[in-house]
Amino acid sequence: MCGIVGVIDPGAARGAHQLLGQMLETMSMRGPDGEGYFIDGRVLMGMKRLAVIDVEGGHQPLTNRDGTVVAFQNGEIYNHAQLRRDLELGGAVFRTHSDTEVLAHGYEQWGIEGLLQRLDGMFAIALLDRANRELHLARDRFGEKPLYYSASRERFAYSSNMTALGLLDWVDIGVDIRGVDRYLALHYVPGRRTLLNGIHRLLPGERLTLCLTTMQAQTSRYYSLELAPLADVDTSSLREQIESAVASRLVADVPVGIFLSGGIDSALVATFAAKHHPGIDTFSMGFEDARCDESLYAKTVAKHIGATHHHFTFDGHSFLELLPAVVESLDDPIGDQALLPTYWLCREARKHVTVVLSGEGADELFGGYDYYRRSFDRLRWFKRLCGWMYELPLSGGETSLCRNVLPITPSGFPLVMDAATRQGLIGDVAMDDESWDHDFLATLGRAGDGLQRATIADLLTWLPDDLLIKLDRMAMAHSLEGRAPFLAPIIANSAIRLPAHRKVTGGQSKVALRAVAESVLPPGIAGRTKHGFILPMADWIGQWFRQVGPLRKYLDLSRINECDTDALAQLMQQEIGAGCRNERFLFAVIVLVEWHRSFFARVAARREHVPCA
Repeated sequence: MCGIVGVIDPGAARGAHQLLGQMLETMSMRGPDGEGYFIDGRVLMGMKRLAVIDVEGGHQPLTNRDGTVVAFQNGEIYNHAQLRRDLELGGAVFRTHSDTEVLAHGYEQWGIEGLLQRLDGMFAIALLDRANRELHLARDRFGEKPLYYSASRERFAYSSNMTALGLLDWVDIGVDIRGVDRYLALHYVPGRRTLLNGIHRLLPGERLTLCLTTMQAQTSRYYSLELAPLADVDTSSLREQIESAVASRLVADVPVGIFLSGGIDSALVATFAAKHHPGIDTFSMGFEDARCDESLYAKTVAKHIGATHHHFTFDGHSFLELLPAVVESLDDPIGDQALLPTYWLCREARKHVTVVLSGEGADELFGGYDYYRRSFDRLRWFKRLCGWMYELPLSGGETSLCRNVLPITPSGFPLVMDAATRQGLIGDVAMDDESWDHDFLATLGRAGDGLQRATIADLLTWLPDDLLIKLDRMAMAHSLEGRAPFLAPIIANSAIRLPAHRKVTGGQSKVALRAVAESVLPPGIAGRTKHGFILPMADWIGQWFRQVGPLRKYLDLSRINECDTDALAQLMQQEIGAGCRNERFLFAVIVLVEWHRSFFARVAARREHVPCA
């Protein structure tokens, strides 16, 4: 687990070490255990390391035998031991036990496509092929690890965060109003776009090849969701798949623990983990408001599996105190209300372990959200009423991510703000003809049924661009590595293709996963309906606005020229006066304002220390 950066710039060689040092300093918490540099003329590559595998010997960069392939990685390759054995049979000679060295030898033996197809892991990879003068970047299948890049005619840079790229004077850090439009709709920015004009994301399951001779970059997918044919998987096989994935993600040379919420997803992870690590540490977060507190169920599971359990209580004072630090840790803003409790939980867990496993991905893969079930129930009623025998689109035929007749996404996920309200705040934003949108809608069009369509909509947006960002950034803010066993390829491929009745019935969600839970969990846990991370946000947001002073003065969004801050202040004042009932909208704006203040101040303070090209 690390933070990685790289710059290809003819003018950067003079101050190479200083430039890399400044960029890496922006991600010091991602890697407090060391750093590594590789400099070859105009090619600069670096990393900050959090030592998890081969603590003593795994310092990057790592290379193949003759040094023609240079490998950097942020993440973990869970099947690296098997890949090492395969490579050794092919003649590779290893100098360390690091999973990153597998990447260098694997690229040499199998090529970039062959390597990526074999990997089970969470990763952002940078591989320099010195012989062929190519740089290869790749991101894991579901987007657990971040990777941003910027490109101009003669320059290219990549990084694990946006701040490092923002330090480069040739990178355009003007705010992209199209990104703002999507943020106000969803409370996150999906796809390749970010809030900054000159910084883009490499997509999950995507690779980029940069020709160092021509400086031309080309992206392509090495992984796409396998949607057909729909196929069931029996409970015993699914249980074995989950246990195998959990066991593989327990491998580390440092202490490992589990985030335990009280729901069936994390309970299953904890149960299988305890079989392999008796007495494993588990961590849960509770709240003073009993309506929001699931800690009793977490404690029940922890006791059942014999875990060493740690419980913490989050309160309104913590919200006010932590919010600025949380937003600074984000780097790429998301208005997810669970950010602050997650930050707190990661901070406390890091006092005991270096790695945590969590249940991210299970709801999207197995059909866990209430809006899936509500849409499914409406569809069944409508089909019975009309007597139609064919499958209708679950979501009602939405043809856009966030500009539909109903203020929902194609998954049924409700928007923060509809298109008309957004237009009143930032004007009529003309969306460009972006390939990501076309690919997204084309993937939805390949769905085998309406429920699969809904779940893959969230797998391509909500999961990578909110949930996994939240886990990665809040964990990395405390030098903690988060792992998500449900995103193992074997589980994901099975779950995505499950028929609808094995995900959602009229009265139950996650049908297939609950069947596994019933075989291993206490009855009171396996049968619980999904609770969700419900927080007493209205009270906390009200306290926040009383603390920050006059609203119009607080809403400093000067870099978003298109934003009508008077109209935004009026809209927010109405919501605050009504008891902060629209919590998602208000919290999303708070995060946007705090990010706007924090990000540009940090970049401006650091840019003066970066050598000019």
